[in-house]
Amino acid sequence: MSKAVETRIKNLVAPFVEAADLFLESVTVTGGREPLVRVTVDLYEGEGAVDADQLQELTRQISTALDEEDPIENAYRLEVSTPGAERQLTTPRHFSRTVGRLVEIKTKTGERVRGHVVSSDDQTVTVTVAGKKGKPGNDVVVELDNISKARSRVDFGSIGK
Repeated sequence: MSKAVETRIKNLVAPFVEAADLFLESVTVTGGREPLVRVTVDLYEGEGAVDADQLQELTRQISTALDEEDPIENAYRLEVSTPGAERQLTTPRHFSRTVGRLVEIKTKTGERVRGHVVSSDDQTVTVTVAGKKGKPGNDVVVELDNISKARSRVDFGSIGK
């Protein structure tokens, strides 16, 4: 699918996402016989997750708008979702949304940092790395510009407990 179609859909769904007081992460459209229109939304900031009822209502509104505007000629599938528990972290907002959560970071120098996000700002993220054999952990500050890859992880209680 063309970027023009994605842009058209993004412009169409953005007012509904904003009215729901959510952040529009992305709109992607896959090709194929039955394209997939994927709209990813999230909270602007803070802890928590998008409420399932809110997501269901937003899906209904977006579906109705797409049916009326018909930006894709053929049949397509619509998926409105959140980034998920183990999302890729690429922006300062992503890191601020993970305060208190487990993350894995790989720096451009090859260093790997795994721990819980303590704080973040527009330039850095501070992660508490678990100590060894019951010793207290230490805080590691990573410059966002030095991150090559980062992901939030599900914490099963094995780190820092």
